[in-house]
Amino acid sequence: MDQTPPVDQARRRFLAVAAVASVASVGTLAVAAMPAACAADPAFALIAEKLAADIAHEKAIDAQGEFDGRGDHSSDAAIEAQENSGAACHYVNDVDWRLATTPPTTLAGVAAVLRFANEIEDAGLEWPHTDTIGPDGWHYKLRATMAAAIEALIKIQAGKAVRS
Repeated sequence: MDQTPPVDQARRRFLAVAAVASVASVGTLAVAAMPAACAADPAFALIAEKLAADIAHEKAIDAQGEFDGRGDHSSDAAIEAQENSGAACHYVNDVDWRLATTPPTTLAGVAAVLRFANEIEDAGLEWPHTDTIGPDGWHYKLRATMAAAIEALIKIQAGKAVRS
């Protein structure tokens, strides 16, 4: 009996549309409303990378699902699709962790990461280790990184005020 869950095409379409909309909104904010310093903020590149990784992961899942739907789990192509899906999953998790542990260099970047994290959850998606409480959990790392980024930005501003 096939235990593979059905592919939720509506969810996949939603994710693709949401990804494009988020990239557009983040890009628009970065270009239109932020100083040039924001362009160098790694937060914006990581958000775009996360969106692209999610789309690639969904495509890899769909490709694997086609083989699973036919009951083909052992052909070379099916094994390759399964390996590609696994690799895409690992890559998404890597990007998720980099997003949680890379300090933004602007307040706009901090705000963008925090908003983006909520958008992902509002869409019904999860981050890695979302059920882990404490320093090993994704949300804990995200909060600690954002707090450290804000503290660093405060020090920079204080230093500028002293030199003035």
